Amino acid sequence: MGVHCLQASFSGGEVSPSVQARIDSPAYSSWLKTARNFFVHPQGGASNRTGTVFMGQAKYADKPCRVIPFVLGENESYVLEFGEKYLRIYTPGGQLLTADGTPYELATPYLAGEVAQINYAQYDQTLFLVHSNYPPKQLTRLTDGTFELKEVPLKYGPFMLSNTDESKKLRLIPYNEAASSDGVKATLTFQPIIYPNLAVLGYFNNVWFYSGKDYGLDIAALVSAFNQEFGAQGFCAVNLGGIIKIESPQATGGACNGLQLVLEYRNSFTRPAVLTVAQTLSGGANKGELIPSGENKFLLESDFDFFQPGHAGGKFALTHAVESQYLTGTLGYQSVSKTLKSGGSWQLRTSGVWTGQLVLEKSADGGKTWKKVKYFSRADGEENFNALGHLEDTADMYYLRVSSGTLSGEAGFELQADAFIQEGIVTVEGYLNARQAVVRTERQVAFPDWTDDWAEGSFSPLSGYPACVFFYQDRLGLAGTRREAQTVWFSKTGAHCDFGHSRDNLAANDAISVNLSGKKLNAIHGAAVCGRLMLFTAGSEWTLSSSGALTPTNIQVAQQGERGASRTAPILVGNRALFVQARGGCVRDLFYDYNTAAYIGNDLTLLAKHLFFNREVAELCYQQEPDNLVWCVLDDGTALTLTYLPEQNLCAWTRHDTQGLFKSVCCVPNRGYDEVWFVVARQNGYFVERLARRLASKEPQDQVFLDASVSLKSETPFTRLGGLSHLEGLCVGILADGNVLSPQVVKNGEITLPRAVTCAHAGLLFTAELATLPPALVYADGTAADRKKRFSGVSVKLLDSRGGQIGTDETHLTELLQRTDEPFNAPIALKTGDYVMSLSGSHTLSPSVIFRQTDPLPVTLLSLITR
Repeated sequence: MGVHCLQASFSGGEVSPSVQARIDSPAYSSWLKTARNFFVHPQGGASNRTGTVFMGQAKYADKPCRVIPFVLGENESYVLEFGEKYLRIYTPGGQLLTADGTPYELATPYLAGEVAQINYAQYDQTLFLVHSNYPPKQLTRLTDGTFELKEVPLKYGPFMLSNTDESKKLRLIPYNEAASSDGVKATLTFQPIIYPNLAVLGYFNNVWFYSGKDYGLDIAALVSAFNQEFGAQGFCAVNLGGIIKIESPQATGGACNGLQLVLEYRNSFTRPAVLTVAQTLSGGANKGELIPSGENKFLLESDFDFFQPGHAGGKFALTHAVESQYLTGTLGYQSVSKTLKSGGSWQLRTSGVWTGQLVLEKSADGGKTWKKVKYFSRADGEENFNALGHLEDTADMYYLRVSSGTLSGEAGFELQADAFIQEGIVTVEGYLNARQAVVRTERQVAFPDWTDDWAEGSFSPLSGYPACVFFYQDRLGLAGTRREAQTVWFSKTGAHCDFGHSRDNLAANDAISVNLSGKKLNAIHGAAVCGRLMLFTAGSEWTLSSSGALTPTNIQVAQQGERGASRTAPILVGNRALFVQARGGCVRDLFYDYNTAAYIGNDLTLLAKHLFFNREVAELCYQQEPDNLVWCVLDDGTALTLTYLPEQNLCAWTRHDTQGLFKSVCCVPNRGYDEVWFVVARQNGYFVERLARRLASKEPQDQVFLDASVSLKSETPFTRLGGLSHLEGLCVGILADGNVLSPQVVKNGEITLPRAVTCAHAGLLFTAELATLPPALVYADGTAADRKKRFSGVSVKLLDSRGGQIGTDETHLTELLQRTDEPFNAPIALKTGDYVMSLSGSHTLSPSVIFRQTDPLPVTLLSLITR
């Protein structure tokens, strides 16, 4: 007796073999055994993905790069290509060029291996970029086609906790003559990863020096090989019981900063590396390097061995208590008094018989320039003055004085300033030795006296720089340096570069720093803002909020879980945050549940664990329109899509491959849909490609289902299609005037078509395949799961489709015949309807229907009915 089985939806996506036996699950009828180069629509159907359009070749063919979105509005968006110390810019229409036709390019400090760790956040027309090895940067769109990349001009902080050891003091003294620095060794200390099933090759400064005899890593042998190869050059490696320490020569330590030790982990010595780990020497200084003196330069001294070359670029705050100051005297015609220091409050009393004008003046630069604060004019017979006031409410220190203009007689005066606390700030410009560093002042230091009330800046090459950036309640947020891995810093409200605070009492808009106090030291890896600020660390999830506007006095921090997150940046989908769980192989969501009044989440990869086995998610992006797709790029070059619609309990995974490796992904809006952009490593280099819009037209000749494709449409027929130099020597598929032509090999950047056409697309072919699970049949005497079955036929419901093959055996598939009454040689139009096919196959316990599309044409499956 025949049985008809309906699979009306594919909304379960591809599921892991470990759950394919769960025929008791209500969702079983929507699961798939395979969904390759397909994605699931929220309505339940499944379509093959479109091809990608070639947008440009990366600057370097052998160095990885990354794409980052920069969206300025509905009609203006850019895609940024970050590579080895450069930045290039794309628009939906193509690569941004200069007037002479070369790619528009900006210089960056990021190495090719570091671009993957760039974290970013946008505010208006500025994109803020952070990396743990470099000061924060900002990319600003100045005008159409003009951009500027510069360091974020952070001022007045932030700082670590103040020094608490009264025996350790700092002071600031003049620096009048150039001095030379002491030599300091560049160092590297790290704990290497050991994989017993992988062999290791070691390189230092691009020179191979180590090859393990066996699988695993012999640390002692690696250290010995390093010293044999590089010991004569002054380098030294030490094995500290599983930790490797490498030191450079002392005199040339500065020249050794940036040298890398690279370990390649391989399945065999003759196969490509499956994992590459690079460690960098840092902290060195060259002996005898002259640091010139100059205006606004001083010498910061310590009374203990403290300074290191890595302090250069960092800040220090020195705090002194300034007692109330008093100044008295008389002024005659056009004269000037002495000066006193003030934190803002002042009082002026005059005496004597005089007429004319006195002026209270201030200087914010130590007396170099003066500005008038207030005029005091007195006529004959008028009273003398007794005035008080306050300068701007800042933490700056001012010099005050009284001057006279056209004055008759002698004016007595008494000028008084209240006591105040002065926090002077300096920026280190160069290392001299362990007790001296050359600095320039950012805010005046009150006295050249020793003080134990000082604090080191939070950002420097030694302490590291923020690894995470975001905006919250109009404050710039930075988080997670190497030295303060669990700390979050907020700028002043509306002043995104100002991390200062008021002198006496905290103001509501002052900068804020918050430390997450967990059970372990877990670095902050990411942040997402959705009502509250969600912070993701290596071992936990946190929320930060406030009752009303965020101020230093009303911060509420709460830990929400202890699963942890990888360094892959989280994304927002509606009111939920999606993040990659610690160790990189699981995607979770996090959202506030009003029923439990708590933040909860789900493992979105639970039913598709096989797609993530021994893999890590490198990047995430969200394509909202038209199908609510989350795109994931894995470390092995595979791309995944998740159709995510939590309000409908829809969570469907599919996988995508190409003739190459997906390396990066991002999404930018366009008219009516969201564009997905990739960096793809192919045989001829790294390419920037854009996913073509699906069914922008339903005309057969307009379909783009080829990767790295190039298209030409012309009113004049043509036989040659060029612009294919990026696919030189490769076999490409062709769709010409809606007809599939035989593949050709690209020669001299072009192909020759067999006949003249007006529309042609050429690019790399890919196969889309969908396979069902065995039907969950139940007979009167029990389950049919252990009984052999055979499919005799299938009915396929298609939407706007053309082409495809179907069957039960991967090697014997039958093509769907769709040509009906079209004229000879005319392209077959896209069809919507049911196709009934007879199937031939043997009896098996787990029969499956396989649908495959090898032609560069669209296919959408709505349902399958098997017999």
